[in-house]
Amino acid sequence: MNVTREVISDLWPVYASGEAAADTRALVEAFLLQDPEFAELLQGRGEEGLLRLAVPRLPPDREAEALRRTKRLLHGKDWLLSLALIFSGLAFGRIVSDTSWDVSPVTFIVMATISGAFWVAFFTRLVWVRKRVYLGKGEGASRKSARQA
Repeated sequence: MNVTREVISDLWPVYASGEAAADTRALVEAFLLQDPEFAELLQGRGEEGLLRLAVPRLPPDREAEALRRTKRLLHGKDWLLSLALIFSGLAFGRIVSDTSWDVSPVTFIVMATISGAFWVAFFTRLVWVRKRVYLGKGEGASRKSARQA
């Protein structure tokens, strides 16, 4: 079997972290003795310290908490929808009760404007939630792309 630099480069993280088997350690050390230039290149990369760092421990209920937040975001009580429906009902009630031509439509206009503002806010939030949860856009995606870089 012909051992190349690529093979040793693939084995280097396991060797540097101290997790390699005795035969693997012997193979890597023998190759590095024959190729000191490559040995300096591997040791100069400084990956040994990174490989020996402890992996951060996550709380055991991390996934459950993420699921709970997602459910709350998707199915939580939507106060914007409630207010939009209430003010739409009030505006409709006002226009029905003021069908005579002797009453000013100012109250209806105010109720309809407030209702419209709540409907716009509701649909804006709905689009934002769907982008964030279903398409992976938003805060979570920016963290993911920062980790990959």
